[in-house]
Amino acid sequence: MSETEVFEILDEAKELSEKMMEYKKQADKDLMLVWMYNILELVMKMGKAVEELDDRFELMEESLEK
Repeated sequence: MSETEVFEILDEAKELSEKMMEYKKQADKDLMLVWMYNILELVMKMGKAVEELDDRFELMEESLEK
């Protein structure tokens, strides 16, 4: 994963947020549950991306110390 992937995830979150705001008056509970699940998936993707970036930074720091 790279910074580009992090920005793609943020774009997905923004699009989902805009859809939710557009349809919030019409949305039923089932649709809201689907949106909430999608948000959780995005949070997990973001966590994985940040974790991988952190691992890469640690490897860079270790290689610079040597």
